[in-house]
Amino acid sequence: MRHVNGLVCALVLGFAASANGQPSMANTVTPRLRVAVMDLTGSALKMQQQMMAQAAPGGVVQTTQTTIALAPPAEFARSLTEALTTSLVGTGKFIVLERLALTQVQQEQDLGASGRVNKETAAEVGKLMGAQVLITGDITSFTFNRSALGGKLSGVIKGLDAGVERVTAAVTIDLRLIDAVTGEVIASIKGDGNAAQQGVSANLTKDEKKYDGSASLSTPLGKASREAIQKSVAGILANVPKLKWSARVIDFREGIVYVNAGANYGMQPGMALEIFESQPVLIDPESGRNLGAPDKLIGEVLIENVEAQYSTARVVAGGDFKRNHVVRLKGQGAKP
Repeated sequence: MRHVNGLVCALVLGFAASANGQPSMANTVTPRLRVAVMDLTGSALKMQQQMMAQAAPGGVVQTTQTTIALAPPAEFARSLTEALTTSLVGTGKFIVLERLALTQVQQEQDLGASGRVNKETAAEVGKLMGAQVLITGDITSFTFNRSALGGKLSGVIKGLDAGVERVTAAVTIDLRLIDAVTGEVIASIKGDGNAAQQGVSANLTKDEKKYDGSASLSTPLGKASREAIQKSVAGILANVPKLKWSARVIDFREGIVYVNAGANYGMQPGMALEIFESQPVLIDPESGRNLGAPDKLIGEVLIENVEAQYSTARVVAGGDFKRNHVVRLKGQGAKP
C-alpha cells in the first residue's frame, strides 16, 4: 500500500509546516481528549468512478477537445482517512484511537458479553474504546481535470506525453464531531482544498493512480488534499475543546488514588482533579434518547506522580473512591 503511506506522510508533513505558523501543541498541560476517526465514505469519489465506468476505454471522460476528467487514485478515501488520523495525532492535543483496531475492539466486546471470560477483565460494551468524540465524514466534492494549452490533448490515457498542459484539483471534506455518549452532533466542519499547476504533462500527473510519496508532495491533487486536511484539523481544534475531558479511577489503595491517565494523556504533577460518581442514565421519555448521566461530586485529589500509562494522586477532600469513578479537571464541574 505504498500509495496510501506516501499520501499520509505527505499530508502530515504539509500540516506540520502549515501557513499558520503555530507551535506544536505537544507540550500543552491540558489532558488530551480521546477521539476515534471513522472511515471517510467518499460519495463524490463513487460518483466520479461511476462516470469513469461509463467512459470510453482508458478511463477518462472526454468533456471537450482540450479537457478531460481524471479518475481518483485507488483507495483515495482511505488515504485521506489515515492522513486525517495522523495529522490529529501530530497536534499533540488528542489520544487518537486506531481505526484499524475497531473490528478487534468490537470482537473483544462481544466476547466479554458472551459470559465466556472473567467479568472483571471483560470489555464492557461501549467502554473499551473509551472515545469521547467520534469523527465521521465524507469526501463530498472531488474534481481532477487535465487540460491542454494551445491545442488538443494527446495521449490522454496515461498522461505521459511531453505536452504543455494544466492540471487542476479540488477536494472537499465534510466532517461531523459526535459525542460518543449521547450521540449528539457537536459540530460540523468543512475542509476544502484547491490547486492548479501548469507544465509538462508527465510532471503534473506522475501516474496519480499509484499516488506515491513524490506525487503527493508535488502534484495538484496532493496539494489540494493537503489543504483540505489542514482546514479540517483546524476546524476540529476549534470545536472539540468545548467538551469536558475525563478519565477514570483505576483503584484506591492506602489513601492513594490511581488514575488511568498518565504521560500519554499529557498529565503533569500538581494538576488538581475532582472525582465524581455517575448517577443513573437519563432517558428522554418522549424520544427515548440517551441524555447522558448526571454526576455527583465526591472528592478532590492532586496529581503527585505521573507514569507512562497512569498517574497517582493524594486525597485533598473526600475518600470513598471506587474503581471506575469519573475524574475531571478541577473547575469543569459535574454534568447536570
